[in-house]
Amino acid sequence: MSTKKTVESWMAALDPPVREMAEALRQLVLDADPDLSESIKWGNPVYEKNGKACHLAATGAYAALRFFGGVPLADPDRLLEGRGNKMRHVKIKRMSDIRAGQYAAWVREAVALNQRS
Repeated sequence: MSTKKTVESWMAALDPPVREMAEALRQLVLDADPDLSESIKWGNPVYEKNGKACHLAATGAYAALRFFGGVPLADPDRLLEGRGNKMRHVKIKRMSDIRAGQYAAWVREAVALNQRS
C-alpha cells in the first residue's frame, strides 16, 4: 500500500466547506491550461508548465490560490495579497469569493511569464 500523498487525498483531508472551494480552484486551474502538470510538492497541489505556475493551499477557514511569480500579475482590483519579492496569493473564504475569469487569467499569465523566463 502506497503512502504517497495525492491531490485526491489532499482534498479528502479538508473539511467539506474548504474542500468545495479547493476543488473549484483545482478545476479552474486545470481548465485555464489543460497542459499544466499537477503534483504534490511541499504538501500541496502544485501546477507547472515551463516552471512552477501556482499551487493550492488550505486552512480550516479558507482555500488559497498562490502564484510563485505573482508579483508582475495584472491585478487592477488589488485582490492579490503578499509582501514578498515573488509570491502572491488570493484567499477564498466562501464560494462566492471565487472570481473564475480573473483567476483563470492569472493562471494563463503565470504560464506565459514562465515561457518568457
